[in-house]
Amino acid sequence: MTRLPASFTSLYRLFLRTTSTSVLHHTLATRNLRHLWRSTFHDAAKVIHHLQREPPPPPAVKEELESWLSIWNDRVDNTLALLHNSSHTRGLSHQLTRNLALLVHHEYRRVSEIKYPAWNPQLPADSKEYQIRVPAKSRTETRRDAMKAISDRALSAVSKAVRMAEGRDGIILGSMAVKGKLKRNM
Repeated sequence: MTRLPASFTSLYRLFLRTTSTSVLHHTLATRNLRHLWRSTFHDAAKVIHHLQREPPPPPAVKEELESWLSIWNDRVDNTLALLHNSSHTRGLSHQLTRNLALLVHHEYRRVSEIKYPAWNPQLPADSKEYQIRVPAKSRTETRRDAMKAISDRALSAVSKAVRMAEGRDGIILGSMAVKGKLKRNM
């Protein structure tokens, strides 16, 4: 596989540094924001590799990919401006980056608290131990579910607002894919 152009890798490094300064080098917030935007850069790297591939893509596909990459570059420039502004002021842009970092953190915690059964090689694959038990719900759990439904509706409103802001201002606010270790029942 060919190497990425130096301009792309330097843009990514600049983005990493700017992300750190936008949250005042707070380690957890920096990690969460980097995680939020990593998939965006991964998609752009795939497009660049596709353009560099031998034999080159057909002219129509090449033009479409170059157009996508041009729009992506403009959006990343606008996002870098937002992060730079966030590092120098304590206004709306700083609140936005702080809240994005908190959203990523709490979404990761919410997903990682789902408990899955641990693998036991002595048991057959269809053992009852691997069935996820659904206990009867108490009153507090019913209330908690109602609050979760309200929270989900609120997050869908936030995601709509994020998509509108990305479209109107030409910035990238990232996307979340939770990876890593999940808690297991032992």
